[in-house]
Amino acid sequence: MTPKVFILLLNYRGTDDTFSCLDSLRTLDYPDFEIIVIDNASPDDSVARLKARLEQNPGEFHLICSPDNRGYSAGNNLGLDYALANAPNDTAAVWLLNNDTTVESGALSALVAESKRTGGIAGSLLLYPDGSYQQVGTRLRWWTGSAKGYPEAAIRDGMLVETLTGASMLLPLQVIQKVGKLDESFFLYFEDGEYSLRCRRHGIPLTLAMNSRVFHKEGATTGRKSRMTQYFYHRNRLRLFAMYANPIQKITITLYTAFRLFRSVVKSWAASGDKGWDARISAKIQWLAVQDFCRGVSGPCPHNLEQL
Repeated sequence: MTPKVFILLLNYRGTDDTFSCLDSLRTLDYPDFEIIVIDNASPDDSVARLKARLEQNPGEFHLICSPDNRGYSAGNNLGLDYALANAPNDTAAVWLLNNDTTVESGALSALVAESKRTGGIAGSLLLYPDGSYQQVGTRLRWWTGSAKGYPEAAIRDGMLVETLTGASMLLPLQVIQKVGKLDESFFLYFEDGEYSLRCRRHGIPLTLAMNSRVFHKEGATTGRKSRMTQYFYHRNRLRLFAMYANPIQKITITLYTAFRLFRSVVKSWAASGDKGWDARISAKIQWLAVQDFCRGVSGPCPHNLEQL
């Protein structure tokens, strides 16, 4: 039996990217899928443009409009709710796919085949738009609280990975029913890492489907080095390790975090000109992120980072 797959695309001010992704999904060779586009309360004309496309292409996708922007996890959870309510049977699956991607025709078929082989979650080979290697997942450094991707030379088809990236991963419906939905407290970044670790605790394998090739712009919505990206990276990285590290690891992570913060402040004041200014802003953001983590702040960023 070919399982039905619900493809979730989360849109936030990125309609051009969403349209490019939709165009590429038309080439999929997989026979049974439904596309769900969730607009995460975009402040621009995204909803109007999405509705106009639906009028031109009836049935191309199902549109869900969130009343407010509660982050990546909450937006995708609206799509998961739809899939859970409309799945024809327990063999169905959900493909979490970033809207700033385009896919090869066999990308979904390869994911489904790998997931059926293991009974777990399958992730894609992520490439930059020029075809060069980007990533397949992340290795966590449990003594320092940092993360690093897998080098291209180390990856192979069907390999087990520690965490997969939410840019492209297939979740069987049975997995979602067992471990739950995405953790909305993360708002943005590392929610895929948390979900991966939660699945691993339940004995669910996470593997790579090399023939599922997905081209990913990376950071199209937030910007790879934007202030918001820096804030959520530092805060949510610590949240993830606080949830899953052992007591001794938490001590070493705390010490290393303090060292990194001190080092960033020293380097920021040692630099000059525009480079020094940018470094001092980054140090302030890192300090805010660490403070907020210590205070238990979750969800959206409570600061106006552009005024720093």
